Amino acid sequence: MAICEISYVLLIATFDILYATLVEYCCGLFESLRYRLENAFNFENNNGGLILTQNTSYSNIVYCIRRHIETMQFIAIMESMYNIPFFVYMGFLVICLSIAGFQMITNTENINNFITYCIYMNALLINIFFKNWQGQKIIDSSEKIFESVYNSKWYNMPIATQKLLIMIMMTSKKPLKLTIGKLFAMSYITFYAVIRTSLSYFMLLRSLQ
Repeated sequence: MAICEISYVLLIATFDILYATLVEYCCGLFESLRYRLENAFNFENNNGGLILTQNTSYSNIVYCIRRHIETMQFIAIMESMYNIPFFVYMGFLVICLSIAGFQMITNTENINNFITYCIYMNALLINIFFKNWQGQKIIDSSEKIFESVYNSKWYNMPIATQKLLIMIMMTSKKPLKLTIGKLFAMSYITFYAVIRTSLSYFMLLRSLQ
């Protein structure tokens, strides 16, 4: 039992670290893309001053479009990798939360068991929140691309460059997200939904006691 528990903890820790690393990488790609968009019309001359050139802005926007497409493709790959494991894992956590809550209530007289189940339940809640928090960061980072395009000096750019900006705004209007079995997005809303579902199963167990 001890070996199984240690192996399970190590497996979950590895899974979470890899997941967080990929999410932070995606957020970094979005941040670099936002910086490039907001400064697409700036170019330093040899004297250190800023000059405005139409060719520079056009090439920068084309570069941003390519990076944006690559970032969307990367998130799509993450989505294909994680949507089924997240579906199985979240379903398992909902059951575990309900059972842990039921055991915690039924063992109020035994303080040791009560504390054990309370710690276990808090660990599950932290784990669920962590995964949905990372998913929310993907949504927030992708939505900010639209704001960065709007904050750029698009009004000084040529018509051809402005048309390219419209393409980025159209693709970034719908936020990118990681899903649970392609049914629910990993976000704060899903975290609250998981808590409500676990509470419903907990009340069902209480009624059957």
